[in-house]
Amino acid sequence: MTTLEAAPLLVARGLVKRYGGLVAIDQVDLVLRPGTITGVIGPNGAGKSTLIGLIGGALAPSAGTIHLDGRDVTRLPAAERARAGIGRTYQIPRPFLDMTVADNLAVAQYSVAPFIRAETAREEREALLARTGLLDVATRPAHSLPLLRRKRLEVARALALKPRIVLLDEVGAGLVDSEISELIALIQSIRDDNTAILIVEHVLRVVRACCGRSLVLDFGKMLIEGPTDEVLGNDKVAAIYLGSSGARQGTTNETAVTAAGDDVHLAAPDAEARVLAPLTAPMTASSAGTPLLALAGIRAGYGQAQVLQGIDLTAMPGETIAILGANGAGKTTLARVISGAIAPSAGTLRIDGADITGQPPHRIAGHGIAHCMEGRRIFSALSVQDNLLIAARHADRATARARLAAVYDLFPVLAERRTQGGTAMSGGQQQMLAIGRALMAQPRLVIFDEISLGLAPIVMDRLYEALALLKQARMTLIVIEQDIERALALADRAHVLEQGRFALTGTPREIAADPRLRHIYIGAAEHAAG
Repeated sequence: MTTLEAAPLLVARGLVKRYGGLVAIDQVDLVLRPGTITGVIGPNGAGKSTLIGLIGGALAPSAGTIHLDGRDVTRLPAAERARAGIGRTYQIPRPFLDMTVADNLAVAQYSVAPFIRAETAREEREALLARTGLLDVATRPAHSLPLLRRKRLEVARALALKPRIVLLDEVGAGLVDSEISELIALIQSIRDDNTAILIVEHVLRVVRACCGRSLVLDFGKMLIEGPTDEVLGNDKVAAIYLGSSGARQGTTNETAVTAAGDDVHLAAPDAEARVLAPLTAPMTASSAGTPLLALAGIRAGYGQAQVLQGIDLTAMPGETIAILGANGAGKTTLARVISGAIAPSAGTLRIDGADITGQPPHRIAGHGIAHCMEGRRIFSALSVQDNLLIAARHADRATARARLAAVYDLFPVLAERRTQGGTAMSGGQQQMLAIGRALMAQPRLVIFDEISLGLAPIVMDRLYEALALLKQARMTLIVIEQDIERALALADRAHVLEQGRFALTGTPREIAADPRLRHIYIGAAEHAAG
């Protein structure tokens, strides 16, 4: 009997997950059979992490069912699902840091078999440590392990539950190329005929090497499912990663009606420049040719996960720079370094030639840098107007009111809803609020991080109309985006990140015409190098 003929271990039907008006997972079906490794891929905001949370029990579905070996586990909490046979890892390893590697496995063992004989448990631990390449560090505390070893420990802890289903969540995140090769070997080694493995992964090399079948999520819906090579070679899949026209045009009538009131106010360029003047910082008398922003040799990451591997970047006053790249390439990390949310481990960051490396976010903001963050970060307890005014708290009342009027002119819907709670609006309106809040500080440079994330195309059009007006007003923009077409249409120059480095740099026309672009987004970039 082939794996595709085997009785399924897990069957999920009609899964839905709503967060208020946002549908993160929309009628997704999934079947996992023993002996198989299945990949789940898709752009940022597609619903991948939500799906694995629903299967593992960290999230309760709004609708749909999940059956494990024929048993309905839909309403079981995560701990009960682990005992029932679902083990999982996390993108950021979560071992008990002060316990030894072996003791970390013992916790998992005794959680599912509290009366196991000590000798039996020890023998099983040793076999599992050997299987996952951790036997030589069994007595070391978990905090002493480098990142790849911690990833191995995450996998070992999941296997210590003796699961029928193993969920691997972004295990490739933060690893360098040689470590990815070791990770692939580890995943292939833990495959057996009695277990099904589900991999949610940004590193498509892992998916290509390990997964017999894959499915693609987009806007919470399943776009395509099938053999991995066919899925990764599908033009629709390439389109959602590259942001090609028409690829994501599934806008419903309801969405169109909602977006109709979200128009950006467009006027003649001269008139628009006058309206936006309160939001535009005056040009400084810096030396001619001096970049407003200059990064040199920037390295940065999270703990042991080194994400940026030596970034050089400049932005001249009034210039628009697009930062592109697949999921997990390091785009958001770069944004956080520029805004000071993450201190680089190496390299320098300069504003107008002055070294501000390592300064905290509030000081970098004082230099005129604003960060419109991924995820919007709206204050739910504040009204729309108060969310805007908090960014102009250092301005006098007249100045703050002038800036507020300019934001309302740019986004009239915010004026209409000024007294509503900041999170009581649609996703597109909240994104307009996030953009407006960044502008209220009258920045010299604004970083826009994935502002189109999870939004319908018609709403994305409105937001990019606003960015075009800011560009006309000579504001310096760094646009971090996964939708390539929109970003390149706006930018003066573009960089494409791959594994923490700039793989491509050039004009929008040069980037769009480079055959390596598609390969960077959907894997096997090295195959296009020739």
